Amino acid sequence: MMKKITLTLLLAYLQIAIVFAQTDDEKSAFQLSFFPPLSTQGVRAPEYTNAVSFNILAGVSKNVTKFSFSGLGMYVKEDLSGFHLSGLGTIAGNNGSGIMISGLLNKTSDFQGLQFSGLANMSNQTDGIQMGGLGSIAMGDMNGFQFSGLINKAKYANGIQIGGLMNLSDELNGFQFSGLINRAKNVNGFQIAGLVNAAQEVNGFQIGGLVNIAKSVNGFQFGTLLNIADDNDYPFGLVNIIKNGGEMSLGVTYNEVGTTMLSFRSGGRILYGIVGIGFCHELSDNKFMTEAGFGAHIPISSRFRINNELKGNMVTFTSKETTSHYSFSIMPAFKILPKWEVFAGPSIVFLDTDNLDNKGMFPSNHIWKKFEDDKLQQLYIGFSVGTHFIF
Repeated sequence: MMKKITLTLLLAYLQIAIVFAQTDDEKSAFQLSFFPPLSTQGVRAPEYTNAVSFNILAGVSKNVTKFSFSGLGMYVKEDLSGFHLSGLGTIAGNNGSGIMISGLLNKTSDFQGLQFSGLANMSNQTDGIQMGGLGSIAMGDMNGFQFSGLINKAKYANGIQIGGLMNLSDELNGFQFSGLINRAKNVNGFQIAGLVNAAQEVNGFQIGGLVNIAKSVNGFQFGTLLNIADDNDYPFGLVNIIKNGGEMSLGVTYNEVGTTMLSFRSGGRILYGIVGIGFCHELSDNKFMTEAGFGAHIPISSRFRINNELKGNMVTFTSKETTSHYSFSIMPAFKILPKWEVFAGPSIVFLDTDNLDNKGMFPSNHIWKKFEDDKLQQLYIGFSVGTHFIF
């Protein structure tokens, strides 16, 4: 009985309110809606500009200028401004400004302010902040900040994009950070990705967990595994493929503890990466070692330069032994032929092993050493010498 009385009173109120709400200029300070057309403005609700719209389930208005609340959702034919809260979504056919918070979706044409949703934010142009549980999308310009659990997309991003999986834009002036992938056509700023950064023109830098790809880089690339570019003097990765002005080489090096290493070097005019595999005859057990490192050329003349290399050589293919040889080498390098270079120079070396049978490989000279019952460590001056063919 109580429910019937409540519903009867609500319907009566809505009917009375319809009469008083219908004014010549089709503006109202307040709209109450249960579900269209069951509202204070009835079937004419889409013609009204409301300052406040309170929707028990859902509502529709022409414009909303101050505040709206919707248990499920709200549709505004034209513009909305102010603060808007909905359980599922708020959609405006034209522009929005202020704050939009919804459980699933916020959608406008152009928006200024803050959009926050559990699922997605969509707009043509955004000046402000978009925060979506899954995605934030600006089909045109994004001036400000986009944050989402999965993907951010903007045609022109001027500001910051932070995506759990991916950021996409044609033009980026600012910063992209994602767990997996960043992609932009032109970048003026920087990209940081857990896996891959991709761009055509980069004025700034790319930092990728595995791979960076660009056509032209005015700055540097840092990729743990691979950097690819047409033009880049400063790639920082183990393998770097630079089309114009880049350099790759295959050669042999030998150091003071008897390690002979077959090494592949690749990079730009200045920075390069090093990977290799080799053999150390001084090791007591497993004599195979792997090599990884980074280097920098200091050009002096067409046939002479100084190669600076930071490398680590480690025993591999075994779980019984850990032996590591870390070195920083300064090596003058001479091109005896246009494609053939020889180099040699001193190194500062840190040698570490937990196999006490390798004690004989430690040099007598040292800067510092610590020999214990289960570990041998020493810092000393060593050397590196080698040659490689450049292609």
